[in-house]
Amino acid sequence: MTEQNEEARLRSLRQLLDTAGARYAIYSHAETVLAAEDGVQQGVGRLDEMAPTLILETEKGLLAAILRGGTRLSYKKIKRELVLKNVALARPERVYEATGAEVGTVCLINPSVMTIIDTRLPEVVYGGCGIPRHTLRIHRTDLIRVTQALVFDFADVTATDQQG
Repeated sequence: MTEQNEEARLRSLRQLLDTAGARYAIYSHAETVLAAEDGVQQGVGRLDEMAPTLILETEKGLLAAILRGGTRLSYKKIKRELVLKNVALARPERVYEATGAEVGTVCLINPSVMTIIDTRLPEVVYGGCGIPRHTLRIHRTDLIRVTQALVFDFADVTATDQQG
C-alpha cells in the first residue's frame, strides 16, 4: 500500500467516524501491531482492550468478527447463533480482497462486511484501521452503531483471560 493510498484510507475512515459522531482516536506506531499481544507489548493498552477483527468465510458470505484480546473464537457459538453450517477463517487473499488490508491490520470497521461483536468487548477498544502502523481507539457503543453489528457471546475464555 502506498503512502498516498494510506492517507486516503485514513481520511475516508475519519470522515466516516466523524459523520457518525463516533468517539475515536487514531494512533501511529513505529511498528505494525499484528496481534493483541503485540499491542500490549507496544504499550497501546491492556490485553482485554485489544480487539482483533477476524474475517470469517461462511456459506452466507463473509463476517467480520470482533472479540476481546485474550479470548478465542468459538465457531460452534457462531454457527448456532447465526444458523450456519460452515464457518472458517478466510484465506489471507480473501481478507485482502474484501477489506483492502492484510491479515493483522484489518480495520474494526468494514462497511461491506457483516460484523459481529462479542459481548465481552470492554467500553473502549483498540484495533486495526486497515493500515500498517496505525491503531483505532473507539468506544464500544460507537463501534456497534457504526458497523450495525450483531452482538452476542461467540468467544471462549482462555486461562490468560480469566486472570484479567
